[in-house]
Amino acid sequence: MNILDRQNNIASAFENIHKNVLLEFKVYENNENIVNDKWEKEGLGNGHSVVIDDGSFFDKAGINFSKISGKKLPESSIGRTNESSGLPYFATGVSVVFHPKNPNIPTSHLNVRYFCTYKNDEVFEEWFGGGFDLTPYFFDHTDCVSWHKAAKKACDTLGEEKYKEFKRNCDEYFFLPHRKEHRGIGGIFYEKQEFQNIEAGIEFSDKVSSAYIEAYKNIVDKNKDKEYSDDDKKFQRFRRGRYVEFNLVYDRGTLFGLQSGGRIESILMSLPNAVEWHYKFDADLTKEQMMLYRVLKHPEDWIKNV
Repeated sequence: MNILDRQNNIASAFENIHKNVLLEFKVYENNENIVNDKWEKEGLGNGHSVVIDDGSFFDKAGINFSKISGKKLPESSIGRTNESSGLPYFATGVSVVFHPKNPNIPTSHLNVRYFCTYKNDEVFEEWFGGGFDLTPYFFDHTDCVSWHKAAKKACDTLGEEKYKEFKRNCDEYFFLPHRKEHRGIGGIFYEKQEFQNIEAGIEFSDKVSSAYIEAYKNIVDKNKDKEYSDDDKKFQRFRRGRYVEFNLVYDRGTLFGLQSGGRIESILMSLPNAVEWHYKFDADLTKEQMMLYRVLKHPEDWIKNV
């Protein structure tokens, strides 16, 4: 199999993941609010961005698939310099973000991806990365536990210790040092993950995305009909500010997209469209909000008794 056919086969598997996520979640939104944008950028590659902006159910949502290549792999792809840095590369994957209108439903994020680099027209290194995480605006212990149970189940095929490793990675990665708090209650995050063969890596990517779909749909269905106040929406918009701060300052996916000359509309689709910053807004929190802040500052072992 030549290099181009190999790339297309791998990309096709991630395109199927993209289709599955879209199929499961488009039912929540009115069809007229769903924008299907198949794009191609010369010198980079192509993709399919499905975006909801000011929808009836989602304030903002994005389900992105991309297949790109370049002459020089940016260091941001793995967060450090290694032997693959600067080599020609190929990358494909799926990135998903949901910002529901109802603040009782958390924001969620999924990413699964494949990278490889080339030397002398042959594959030099290849690996998988990804994970999913949850950013609630109300603290619900049951939702946190069910989310992490799904994450653990996805990891079980790799061994009992992998969930703990990937959870720790997630807690460490989705952290805002200047705020001394985490973006949400975590999940799993892995990068530079190697498998015995490509099929095993694709299978794991599929397990991760399927676990995300099931876990998040359960949380959405549980909370979508709950009432909320204007104050609840204001707090949601304020906390979304933390999401924006992380994505623009620390997120390596955003950095990789910018460094690789990516498509700006797709790179920034993760940002919510209604955000607020206020001076010392969180100096006077309600009891319920304080419970949320406690777990954002000190990650818990959500399934220690499972």
